Amino acid sequence: MYSLHEQGSKVIYRDRVEDAAISAERGQCLGLAGFEEPPAISWPGDFKAAFQLPLRTLPLRELAQGASRVAVIVSDSTRGVPTAKVMPMILQELASAGISPRDITVVVATGVHRPATEQEIGDIVGKEHLDELPCTISHDPYDAEKLVYLGTTSYGTPVEVSRAVYEADFRISVGKVEPHEFAGFSGGRKSVLPGIASERTIEINHRPEMLMSPEARPGQLLKNPIHLDMIEAAMMLKIHFTVNLVLNQAGETVGIFAGDMIAAHLAAARFMRSYCQISLRHRPDIIVTTPGRPLNINFYQSVKPLIALAPVMAPGGVLVLYSSCRDGLGTEDMLIPYEGARDIEEVIRRLNADYRIQMDHALLLGKILLKGIRIVAATPSIDPDVLHKMFLDTAETPQKALEKAMNMVASPEPKVLFFPQAQRALSVLATETT
Repeated sequence: MYSLHEQGSKVIYRDRVEDAAISAERGQCLGLAGFEEPPAISWPGDFKAAFQLPLRTLPLRELAQGASRVAVIVSDSTRGVPTAKVMPMILQELASAGISPRDITVVVATGVHRPATEQEIGDIVGKEHLDELPCTISHDPYDAEKLVYLGTTSYGTPVEVSRAVYEADFRISVGKVEPHEFAGFSGGRKSVLPGIASERTIEINHRPEMLMSPEARPGQLLKNPIHLDMIEAAMMLKIHFTVNLVLNQAGETVGIFAGDMIAAHLAAARFMRSYCQISLRHRPDIIVTTPGRPLNINFYQSVKPLIALAPVMAPGGVLVLYSSCRDGLGTEDMLIPYEGARDIEEVIRRLNADYRIQMDHALLLGKILLKGIRIVAATPSIDPDVLHKMFLDTAETPQKALEKAMNMVASPEPKVLFFPQAQRALSVLATETT
C-alpha cells in the first residue's frame, strides 16, 4: 500500500491508495514510519469464537432470550468497519434466542454526518441481508420526535439519543477501535455518543473546554473528560452487547472483542496499544501524511493524521497533507470560524464564543497552527482559496507540496519523514511515553 525505495540519489515514496509518488533527496529522508501489525484473523472461525466466549457477559444467544425488539447500532461508511462480516453471527445468535429479523432495527450511527445512502447501507449490513432486515435506518440527530432525553451527565451534557434504539429492549453495538484525536480511542461508547446522539448532545460533549483539555488526546482514556462523558451517556442508555473490531492498514480484521461494552472496548484498546506506538528519536522538520481510506472522503476527516502528528513536530515545522477529498470539505461549519479572520487567535476566540458541532476539527486545526506549525495541502477536489482562508498553504500535487514545504522550513538541511495513516498510530518522542 505504501512503500519507499532508493533510486540513485533519490528516495521514491509510493502510495497505491491515492496513486501518488513523491521523491526526495536520500540525505533528507528520515524514512517511512509504520508499525508491524498482527496477522489478519480468520473468518468465520475467529469471529464465531469471539461470540462463543464473550468478555464479562453471557453469550449473545443467552443474553437476548425473551427480548421482543432488538436494535443493532452500526457505524457509517466513514469508519470502514467490516460490519457485513459480523452481521451473520449476530443474526444467527439472535435467531437462537428466538428473535426474528423482522423484530430487529439496524440503526446507522451517523452522529451528525449525512444519512447513509442505499448503496452504503447495502455495503454496511451486507447486501445479502437487506431483504431480511427491512428496518434499517440512518440516525437523525436533528428531529426532536425521533429522540428521547435520558438525563444529564456529571459533565453537564444533556443526553438525547435515538428513540428507535431507546425503545428496543435489547441493544447491540458494532464498531471499530483505533486511536482517536480527542476521545482517546474510537469504538465502544462512541456508538451512543456521538453515534446516535442529538446534535445538542454531541455539541456539548465536543465543546471547546472539553477539546482543549490536555487529557483529550489520542490514546488517553484516564481522566479524559470527553471519554468519561461518553461512558456516562452510554451507561444511561445501556448497551447489552458490543462487538469491537481492530483493523490493519489494509482494512483487514486483526482482532475482534465481543461482550460487555466497557470490557470489550478496553480489551481492544489494550490490544491496539500493544503494537501501534511509534517512537521517534527526533522531531522531524517535515512530515508527509495522508489519511487513507475511508477518511480521504473529505477534508473534515482527512485532518485526523495532522492532529495525531502535531505533538511530535519540530517548532516551525511543516505538515504536508495529501488526500483526494472527493466530497470536498465535508462540512461548511469547518470554514465558518475562519471566514475573514485576521489570525488564528481570532479564530479561537470565535470558536469559544459561537461553537457548532462540526467545528471540532476547525478548533483542533487551529490548535496546530497556534503552535507555529505550517500545513501544505494537496487536495485536488477543494478550491485552494477555501484552504487559504483557513491559513493553509496549498499545492497542486503531493510532490509540489513537499517542494514547497522544503522552502518553508528554517533549517538549512530539512529532514522529511513519510508517515501515511498517522492517525492509526500513537506517536511519541523517544524521551516520552503515552
